[in-house]
Amino acid sequence: MTLSHSALLARTRTGVLHLHFGVRSGRTALLRDTQKAPLMVIRPFELPYGTLMVFIVNPTGGVLGGDHAEIRVTLEGGARVLILTQSATRVQPSPDGRPATQDIRFQVAAGARLEFHPERTIPFAGSAFAQTLTAELESGAQFALTETLASGRVQTGERLAFASFESRVQVSVAGRRVYLDRQRLVPGEHTRAPGVWGGQDYQASGVFVGGPVPADLPGTPGLLASGVSAGGAVWLRGVATRGPDLDRALLGARESLRRQLWGAPPVQVRR
Repeated sequence: MTLSHSALLARTRTGVLHLHFGVRSGRTALLRDTQKAPLMVIRPFELPYGTLMVFIVNPTGGVLGGDHAEIRVTLEGGARVLILTQSATRVQPSPDGRPATQDIRFQVAAGARLEFHPERTIPFAGSAFAQTLTAELESGAQFALTETLASGRVQTGERLAFASFESRVQVSVAGRRVYLDRQRLVPGEHTRAPGVWGGQDYQASGVFVGGPVPADLPGTPGLLASGVSAGGAVWLRGVATRGPDLDRALLGARESLRRQLWGAPPVQVRR
């Protein structure tokens, strides 16, 4: 039996990753996990200052139109977890127009800290991607998120050649929303410079929750700015022509906020 072209396009993947962390014998531990390909994690390992670091891995060549990723992470009180991705999220073309979707939900108990710093999202020409990220924190929980987005495969001339990109990030503390960021980018013939991007090719965003309002909000002129939301969350936003320039500014801001908010030492990760 030979599959038709439309049937081949309809063959998609649903990746599932559920992680539950707690404290056992004074150390953060991964207590339960559910993994369904193509999502999986490399064995967690403890950083010198006690945080448990986890890499999310997708061993395929990227996400395809119609693919769906479901990520759920729960932290019990006292747990310290840093989640990274092993590589960039490469959003492949969607011949039939269906978006690749990703739904991420975090639950963080009082006294716990969760940090999520994925690698860059790169939407290829003709791709469509829609992501929702929801973080529900108890009062006294700590949370950090930083993300970067490319305008496409810039080095191959694919600037703003994707079909669509949508993102919704919401953070709530004790049921009260403290941060909401929504984006919808649909490039067209006359939209070569959407919103705050101007003529730049890389965007960064982030949010930090927990701790006193920093005395010294980080920023890099022309690259990265920060501020405080009405709910007390610290936000970050940046754009740049070169990805490495933006990455350095974002890393500096991230470490400054971690130190000021939580008294946390620098994160030193060897990939």
